[in-house]
Amino acid sequence: MINTNNLYVIELKNNVQKVKSFINALILLSGLLSFVYLVYYGGVLSDDILLSYTRQYFEPLAAFLNPGVSGIEMYLSTSLYLFLAIFPLALSQYFIDKFEEALVKANRLKEQAKQIKEAKKAYENSLKQYDIIKCYSICLSVDYSSKSNISLQAKEELNKKVYDKIKTLLLNSSKDITIKGKDVLIISSENFDNYDCVYSNLLQILAKVKTVVESKHNLKFIPSLTTDAYYNMIEAESIKRKHFEIQSFNFKNRALTSALFTKKYKHLNHNKYAGIPIGEYAYFDNNKMGTYELNVVFKNLGQTLETIK
Repeated sequence: MINTNNLYVIELKNNVQKVKSFINALILLSGLLSFVYLVYYGGVLSDDILLSYTRQYFEPLAAFLNPGVSGIEMYLSTSLYLFLAIFPLALSQYFIDKFEEALVKANRLKEQAKQIKEAKKAYENSLKQYDIIKCYSICLSVDYSSKSNISLQAKEELNKKVYDKIKTLLLNSSKDITIKGKDVLIISSENFDNYDCVYSNLLQILAKVKTVVESKHNLKFIPSLTTDAYYNMIEAESIKRKHFEIQSFNFKNRALTSALFTKKYKHLNHNKYAGIPIGEYAYFDNNKMGTYELNVVFKNLGQTLETIK
């Protein structure tokens, strides 16, 4: 049974089988004629009349195989030649099999080379989907809670001081970043390789700021982080809007990453802050529905900051 879907190999095997069937027929015919000529030789030895009446049928092949020979001995030689012809015919099948194997192997190597080339091309094309992800952003918002009410103005004034402090400390400790924003803090960069360092520095700074704010103002410090990636950096207002849309899913006090960021991040063999997938979340914007595919890095960011020294 031919176990392949390669059209070339199928046709090759079919043609080889036809040739081998033809050779088998020649072997059978040679054996049969060899026996017939042997019997015929024995017959004409004892009966000259048989030779007179039948030589016209047997002599052409015998004369062809025994040029320049006459007499009834040529019929015995013909029987012998036909019998001996069986061996090279049978041996030829061995060489045909070897030739077939060589052609199949050559075709397989050709196909493998083609597949390797196609796989390499597909891999190179797959890399392009990561190369076009050019930059990332980390959006930070901070809220507060207390036993007594805290006014919106007080929150805004405190946030201004908090964001200014974080911005100063983070710019001093991290490279290749830009920081924007007023009511949120947006850290952006095109250097994905430096992301772990930036994020770690941000967490350490937030831990220190949290300690100071909670001890000095008797407030609970509630930070939220959202990391996203882009083919081209978008406006700060759009980043802020997306951040708060995600917060609307009851994700305040969490550190989250988008699926697009995680795709690029893991491609660069980073995993520390990739997060765990938590699914897609739908939102409505100008009567149009969209989704965010999210990963959670820290489910309780405030609690995580308390463990950072």
